[in-house]
Amino acid sequence: MKKNSKKFFCQSCGAEYARWAGKCDTCSNWNTIIEETSERFSNTSPFSKKSYSVPLPLDKNELENTSRMTTGYEELDLVFGGGIVAGSISIIGGEPGVGKSTLILSIAKKISPQKKILYISGEESAPQIKMRASRMKVDGKNVYLSSETTAEKIVEMVRGEKPDLVFIDSIQTISRESLYNQAGTVTQLRECTQLFLELAKSSNIPVILIGHITKEGSIAGPKVLEHLVDTVLYFESDKLNYYRLIRGIKNRFGPVGDTAVFEIYSEGLREVKNKHDLFISRDHENRTGTVLSAVLEGSRSMTVEVQALVSRTAYSQARRMSEGIDNRRLILLAAVIEKFLGIKLVECDIFSNLAGGLSIDEPALDMAICISIISSYREIKVPSSTAVLGEVGLSGEVRPVSNILARVKELQSLGIQKIFIPNGNQKELEKQDKSQLILVSHLKDFELVF
Repeated sequence: MKKNSKKFFCQSCGAEYARWAGKCDTCSNWNTIIEETSERFSNTSPFSKKSYSVPLPLDKNELENTSRMTTGYEELDLVFGGGIVAGSISIIGGEPGVGKSTLILSIAKKISPQKKILYISGEESAPQIKMRASRMKVDGKNVYLSSETTAEKIVEMVRGEKPDLVFIDSIQTISRESLYNQAGTVTQLRECTQLFLELAKSSNIPVILIGHITKEGSIAGPKVLEHLVDTVLYFESDKLNYYRLIRGIKNRFGPVGDTAVFEIYSEGLREVKNKHDLFISRDHENRTGTVLSAVLEGSRSMTVEVQALVSRTAYSQARRMSEGIDNRRLILLAAVIEKFLGIKLVECDIFSNLAGGLSIDEPALDMAICISIISSYREIKVPSSTAVLGEVGLSGEVRPVSNILARVKELQSLGIQKIFIPNGNQKELEKQDKSQLILVSHLKDFELVF
């Protein structure tokens, strides 16, 4: 009889060790290495004869039409890449109290009239979920609740009930009977997720897992789960706790980086389709230091408002402070402006901000940051019908940006009449109407405009 294999895993980063240690060499955390025992392979041999499916050449494999299930929210469907794919397994991670359970119950509210939903909750009892569902006015005829926490029994339940969609809230509360480890450990998370992955692929039933995140901001487990699942979404709260943002971090069935914005209200979540009202203001015509630009969020472009305030410093050393923009980038751009435009910013404090509480680190905002600083310093107002795009190099040159066509179309849809773009992007816009486009190759080119 084989002995149980004993291994040691860090509960913070998932690193594996042959023996116990006080400090993890990978994440530098103390007292996170725990011994875990597994009997999963004790009665099997890697050399046992098993049948296998015959591999076929790539050109003889047929392309399957991947069916998708809508979530009832257009913005969330875009984050999923067009909807929830049949047989896929996804994980939604977020901080405690951000509204993960409210989110999946809102999805169930939207699609339960047509689909059968199986809601498995290891954290809350059925009466607790019933209270929330009553507040959200959820029609529970097609939503089935269970508080089962054993992975093997959940698999049997899914195969017997045959729902259209399965929610598991949360994966940290589920455990396997064959393992003696506590629920939530790295081994339990990996083995349970692998079991649910096999269930989803064999039954063609999509499974959505809820996962907690650590204080470092990653899904508890931590990266083990992200490698196993098909889709990873992060459910976040903005700085003022007004809105909820869902970001796609990994997606095997579509683009990543897309963002959906939700608003919390008494009956759950409400999607915000017009993000321009959140991140730009319409009345900045009479203000200096404000300019519009466009950034990429996954496969979509979004208009943002860059703000700057330049004032005479009261200290021996001028300050450079930013919100939503990389502070090191602000320091670099201030030095470029001072050298090539002759503006003595060394005597001024510079404060830069992205309106709406956004936090974006993208080189395409460089030119907008520079223009906002110049506008505030010289008290020159930038018209609200003007936008700028471009990356600024150390020699003051304006470098091309990626996906310029999507950015220009986004700005034109808002009625922007004058768009400054890098000269290097000219070839990509040959088929576009260039009456609204102004090409620039250096930061000095703006001296002729403002």
